[in-house]
Amino acid sequence: MLAQLTISNFAIVRELDIDFQRGMTAITGETGAGKSIAIDALGLCLGGRADADMVRQGASRADLCARFQLKSSPSAQRWLIDNHLDDGNECLLRRVISADGRSRGFINGTAVPLSQLRDLGQLLIQIHGQHAHQLLLKPDHQKHLLDAYAGHDDLLQQMRASYQTWHQSCRTLALHQQQAQERESRRELLQYQLKELNDFAPQQGEYEQIDEEYKRLANSGQLLSTSQQALQLLADSDDNNLNSLLYSAREMISELTSLDEKLNGVHNLLEEAAIQLSEA
Repeated sequence: MLAQLTISNFAIVRELDIDFQRGMTAITGETGAGKSIAIDALGLCLGGRADADMVRQGASRADLCARFQLKSSPSAQRWLIDNHLDDGNECLLRRVISADGRSRGFINGTAVPLSQLRDLGQLLIQIHGQHAHQLLLKPDHQKHLLDAYAGHDDLLQQMRASYQTWHQSCRTLALHQQQAQERESRRELLQYQLKELNDFAPQQGEYEQIDEEYKRLANSGQLLSTSQQALQLLADSDDNNLNSLLYSAREMISELTSLDEKLNGVHNLLEEAAIQLSEA
């Protein structure tokens, strides 16, 4: 039962306290007098959507509180206990809306997400507007009314738990099936790669030979250019500077031996020629 509604700096209202008694309460007045403000404020306490325009002009925030008595709401009491928000036989829902549009929700003084305000609000009160009857056309609402009339809450909880278990099992099964498919694809790829290697039948030391050939071919331009320069040096040499030119050609070829090991023989010949020339 709604026992009290407190409104501060909301819409056109500066301060308003409404104490509700048992039985029916009617709020009357002319059009535009602000009758719906109380309903709007209550809806916000129950987790409704907030907007900065709801804050009274000139105020920094709007503060709304709804106090409920829980004697006739055992489902709400159980919800509060299950969520560690119980505070006796009463419950206080509070909503604070800042002028910048941000809002916070509280249950019995504890900050909570708006989803919890909505969940608890559905157990505490029902608000019927002028279009509320259209809910009767929705299958989910029809099922909710049927379940409420049947009064089998324990069975509903068991069914809900079983459904969640089944749904989680389906997700787990789908995950395992996906992983199995990925493993099968990986196995097929490895088998294909293994077959390629077996068909290729590499011999011991063949990789090193291929790597050496790759380096030689990849640097063929440099090998050709530098070799031609060294050859040109020796072709243009004369007796006066032959020793110096042999040294230069040998150094040029030495730089190429890391790219083509076959040039080690040429390098050795140039080195022997330089030694023989120096001894002559």
